[in-house]
Amino acid sequence: MDKELAGIKVKFRTYYKYNFTFANDSGYRITAGGIGDEIYRCTIEAGKEYTILEVADMCGGYVTVWKDGEVIHLVTIG
Repeated sequence: MDKELAGIKVKFRTYYKYNFTFANDSGYRITAGGIGDEIYRCTIEAGKEYTILEVADMCGGYVTVWKDGEVIHLVTIG
């Protein structure tokens, strides 16, 4: 993951079927998780800002980054 993308800040929005979704007002949205055994190690606080890299490190599994509705980055962590 490039440095610029890794440093973008997002906030927790929703959780559904082993996936945490984070977003910001600049059009970035990410989902992290997807693996039941991994997602439970993701400890986040509602309302707190996290960088995309922090979310990827905490939540593991799959991390998908969207910008304005288009996938711009996909990585499997594990």
